Amino acid sequence: MDVSAVLMGLLELCADAEKQLSNIKMGLPLSPAADSARSARHALSLIATARPPAFITTIAKEVHRHTALQANTQSQQNIHTTTLARAKGEILRVIEILIEKMPTDVVDLLVEVMDIIMYCLEGSLVKKKGLQECFPAICRFYMVSYYERSHRIAVGSRHGSVALYDIRTGKCQTIHGHKGAITAVAFAPDGRYLATYSNTDSHISFWQMNTSLLGSIGMLNSAPQLRCIKTYQVPPVQPASPGSHNALKLVRLIWTSNRNLILMAHDGKEHRFVV
Repeated sequence: MDVSAVLMGLLELCADAEKQLSNIKMGLPLSPAADSARSARHALSLIATARPPAFITTIAKEVHRHTALQANTQSQQNIHTTTLARAKGEILRVIEILIEKMPTDVVDLLVEVMDIIMYCLEGSLVKKKGLQECFPAICRFYMVSYYERSHRIAVGSRHGSVALYDIRTGKCQTIHGHKGAITAVAFAPDGRYLATYSNTDSHISFWQMNTSLLGSIGMLNSAPQLRCIKTYQVPPVQPASPGSHNALKLVRLIWTSNRNLILMAHDGKEHRFVV
């Protein structure tokens, strides 16, 4: 079965679902178009919740393909009328359902999920309102951190790397710093440092962001330059119960100042660090 063809077909049917369903008057039978939109929306939700990895990876691949096509084409007119572009609202709706109902599946593919969210959200809207207001569901993960002043999002992956998104340019930089899945990330209040922690390798690392003028405004190189300045070993944190959703929130990183950070475990234990 061509999963991509199935999902794109359903997205095509429910791309204008909001318009179709909003035109329905109470008590009247559904029009064929509205009935198709409602059925496609339901089928899409069922497939996504039955096979979250298949849905996430397939949509992420379509996003990458669409983005590459958009970058290489001279005419943008047809790009913005494609199924993927028209169905952004539906895609975000399904992603939100998966985060709510199946967070352990989502966290395994958190970078791919963020790729999808970044495509579906308007960058200008995120810059104006922030990630928490535009898509609060993704902010429930401690592996995601957003810094408003530089409009950057850090996302920890299961492979031990961190994806750093720049909303202004739409580009993403990958940092390889841990030997196991990232448990938590957090920007310092002034944005100069990024802290990353992996409970798998029991290390917390501090990354210094480029604060030069050219690096901050992106005139020559839009990708921020980072370097690891400190790494500490921390005793591993044991989850309250194996396989529970609490494992997603084992540790939280809390900056108390621009240079002081607390690694707080779910059981209340604290480790303090100074950059």
